[in-house]
Amino acid sequence: MRRYSLYLFDFDNTLFDTSAGIEAILMRALPAVGVGYTPSLFQGTLGLSMDQVFDKYVGDPALYDTYTDEFMKVVQSDAYLTAKPFPETREVLGELVRRGARIGIVSGKKRYKIERLMGDWGMGDIPEFIVGFDDTERHKPHPDPIQKALDFFGIPLDDVLYVGDSPNDPAAAKAAGIDCAVVNRHDGSTPDGLPCTYEVGSLTGILDC
Repeated sequence: MRRYSLYLFDFDNTLFDTSAGIEAILMRALPAVGVGYTPSLFQGTLGLSMDQVFDKYVGDPALYDTYTDEFMKVVQSDAYLTAKPFPETREVLGELVRRGARIGIVSGKKRYKIERLMGDWGMGDIPEFIVGFDDTERHKPHPDPIQKALDFFGIPLDDVLYVGDSPNDPAAAKAAGIDCAVVNRHDGSTPDGLPCTYEVGSLTGILDC
């Protein structure tokens, strides 16, 4: 893997293990509309937006308001505070900064939650720019969130790498015209065979040049 001047990171299950919070949302929202929750179902929802989960597992427009109401009750709670960085996150981000790279975060998570978690874990000063759910009307797999970060940094597209873990991430990176690395920790949370520029087993893989 070659070096890049700018690294943009997804947040959920890329930098931080947020699976417990995501599971809490699904365990409340899906049964409320008659969909039984199982651990196997959980694996199929990682990386999907709220609407994508609804379309995949529910689909009945008459149930959408109930689903979103229950979904948002957990989203607006403090369940997200159960998230914690993966063991290598701090080391990798710190090393990239030491090498002179610039760092941004582009995520479907609300920006204030990302800022809170990064700050709580002593990494609040690392990302120069964060794009969260509320910052664009369209979300991944559309390129809009990545494009907003690209507009901020002003770095040529061929010198930018987006790092994520779900199908929406390489799709958004491709649509934005940049390279993508998929982090597949082989724990079942990341689908195999996602089209990307690189696949790594952990964040440390992007340090190998």
